[in-house]
Amino acid sequence: MVIASSYGQRPEAGVFAGGSFYNGDINPGQPFGQTRGGFGLVYRHNLDTRLALKASVFRGGLESSEEQYAVRPFRAASFSGTVTDVAVTAEFNFLDFFIGSSKNNFSPFLFGGAGYYFYNGDYSAVEGGGSYSSTGFAVPFGAGLKYSLTKTIGVALEWGYRKTFNDGLDGLAENYPVNGNNNLYGVQMSNAVTNDWYSFAGVSFTLDLSIFKTEVCRDQQRF
Repeated sequence: MVIASSYGQRPEAGVFAGGSFYNGDINPGQPFGQTRGGFGLVYRHNLDTRLALKASVFRGGLESSEEQYAVRPFRAASFSGTVTDVAVTAEFNFLDFFIGSSKNNFSPFLFGGAGYYFYNGDYSAVEGGGSYSSTGFAVPFGAGLKYSLTKTIGVALEWGYRKTFNDGLDGLAENYPVNGNNNLYGVQMSNAVTNDWYSFAGVSFTLDLSIFKTEVCRDQQRF
């Protein structure tokens, strides 16, 4: 399709603002529990009106505490830190959509892809505490809604989870260490079978970079 093909040459770039939260041993299932602020940068390359590739760098806070969720109160565990998330995702629009379209000025979408994270934090528990860091691959996926705010500016609401492949975001060891509480030495402290997750949710504003081109397809503008 000529229109869809020409639209693929109209990239977008912008900013993201929202929140981030953690799910893991301390908070195993409550979405948006102890959400902290997040922000980032977004670049989107539209392959056509249905498919796009997005590169993003998000940064946000993660925290959780046993006082809030009481999964295992005797651990007295808590942590807080900052995660930097770098991801490339593919997006699928349910409707033919692009910034400035007069036919569909909004569309729900799904996304999924691959990413990598860098995390630094501090934790405390019944056996002690300290500072630590964690890095690794993540699988981002989620859903959202795009809207053409003007002929050149688009807005997208999104909520996405990141599945990690380790259990290190909360700083908890698999078992209580020998130099901790001797009555608990060797007792399981965290569930090593399940890995930690983190999530970003928020809004992004992007600018259609084709405004810097001298020519824009007239048929595309009417689509």
